[in-house]
Amino acid sequence: MITPQSGSGECEECGSEYEVEEAASQSFQDETEAERGLPDGGDSNKTELESLPTTKSGSIPKSEAMDWLNNRDRPSETELKQATMEKPSDFEGSTYPTDISNIRITGDPQFIETIAGLFRWIVDMEDYSRRVEINLKETEDRETGEKTGNYALYLSVTERG
Repeated sequence: MITPQSGSGECEECGSEYEVEEAASQSFQDETEAERGLPDGGDSNKTELESLPTTKSGSIPKSEAMDWLNNRDRPSETELKQATMEKPSDFEGSTYPTDISNIRITGDPQFIETIAGLFRWIVDMEDYSRRVEINLKETEDRETGEKTGNYALYLSVTERG
């Protein structure tokens, strides 16, 4: 990567030549920090997800979402644990509008069993200060109340209280 600076030069890694003006350098640096989510004084980190375009209803268009998903790297257990926001022990109400981390997966039994393996790391989050909430159940038809043959897996981490 070429670090923007005044003047011209050559990238030490790839040998590409560059020329940057002073004003363009600062503009480029500001734009890069905003786009890449670099810390701005430690207050926030903007993710690539947050920079995706949305429709009027707030949804991310399918083509954008598919590209985004396709470009995700498999996270390490440490990254997963660091990204998880615990639910406070005294929390009541819906977690939907909060930054609390919840995982909800629905589908047929084979899909649930296969995908569940991606979340084994969450078991290790249970310790003296937090517990894992897990709800695994066969889903019911909302209108008839009959079992569907599909399952739902809900996972979250809660502070012990």
